[in-house]
Amino acid sequence: MRISILTPSYNQGKYIEKTILSVVDQDWPDIEHVVIDGGSTDHTVEILKKYPHLKWISEPDEGQADALNKGLAMATGDIIGWINSDDYYKRHIFKTVVNIFKDTHVSWLIGNTTSTYESFNFITSVKSPEITYKKLLENPDIVRQQAVFFSKTALLKVNGWNKRYYMTMDYDLWLRLSKEYTPMMVDEEWAFFTHHDEQKSTPKNLLIQISNIKEILENQMAPKLTIYIVLLKKYYYYLKSIIKILLIKCGLVDSKYKNISMSKIRDTSNKKI
Repeated sequence: MRISILTPSYNQGKYIEKTILSVVDQDWPDIEHVVIDGGSTDHTVEILKKYPHLKWISEPDEGQADALNKGLAMATGDIIGWINSDDYYKRHIFKTVVNIFKDTHVSWLIGNTTSTYESFNFITSVKSPEITYKKLLENPDIVRQQAVFFSKTALLKVNGWNKRYYMTMDYDLWLRLSKEYTPMMVDEEWAFFTHHDEQKSTPKNLLIQISNIKEILENQMAPKLTIYIVLLKKYYYYLKSIIKILLIKCGLVDSKYKNISMSKIRDTSNKKI
């Protein structure tokens, strides 16, 4: 069985080589790595040219979901992984992934992740909660995409990613998939999620996320109370982000906390990288 890894990218030259090498450093011989670059203006393309095994394009797109759909159309594997260009896989996990997919009843797998905090030189393990359609409706924040693998057949059946949702294409996909297939939860760490200063979690993008989530939940005909509770929680996070930015501007909070909760760094389970 072939594994096709999709990596959407835009101006991530600082990180993408580590992503590429994490795919190279696996324990399965039949791997295809598809990089869909959105026309980067940094040195991303120079890095891509260093690796002749890559299948890649670099051209303007309509966002990450559009890039992923392009990659899915290019992919020839039976199994699809999605790893962003600032994240990377743990060594020697693909053989396990393939062996699980040999069970034809399995349509998607969800493993655990490790969060790495660039500004603090910390890592912490993050176990994925059990994923069901009902639990996704109630809590969009349980989506952790890096350690997930899909059968290509399942992705095509639900029509891939919806490019309308710039901030929540993963949440929308998981809801549609979970209505059709129950994911297999695997209690193993499979991928690293990198927290850094250039991520999308700005107050403006949080408002876009809230709008996307409201629309997705309404499309799924979620109960009105569920929608209300989810949005209330999201607006709470939005207000916290605004307060934090004001505190940073006033010099009362270090700017390195821009995209991270201070409580995460105080967590005693964190370890040095």
